[in-house]
Amino acid sequence: MIISLFNYFFNIKVLNFEIGTSNVAFTFLEELFIRFKGMAKVGELVSFEACMDVMDLLYEKEETSILFSSPRSLAASILVTSYVVTVPKQQFEFPVLPWVKFVTSYKEEDIIEKVKDILRHVFEPHC
Repeated sequence: MIISLFNYFFNIKVLNFEIGTSNVAFTFLEELFIRFKGMAKVGELVSFEACMDVMDLLYEKEETSILFSSPRSLAASILVTSYVVTVPKQQFEFPVLPWVKFVTSYKEEDIIEKVKDILRHVFEPHC
């Protein structure tokens, strides 16, 4: 009961009002990154610095950060984006999307859409 109340208030405070969402997403990203690195040899090729750079770019514009209301989904999408950007093409043998789906229960299609949004934001010209 106490845990349920905590989760309820945590979700109200953090997720609904977007207080500390980036910190929560960072925690999930760090957890996913460590699990990925331990699970697959290709995980060693993913740059955590690239993950942090992507997260910084997303939060530089407030309207972009609002698009990603779920910190866990955002973390998964950032990890996949960093995988696509930092792992050499010939090393793309690891099924990263099915792995992310397995550990997060998010649909591959949803992650793909968020990755596309992230890549558009990261690579769009900033004038």
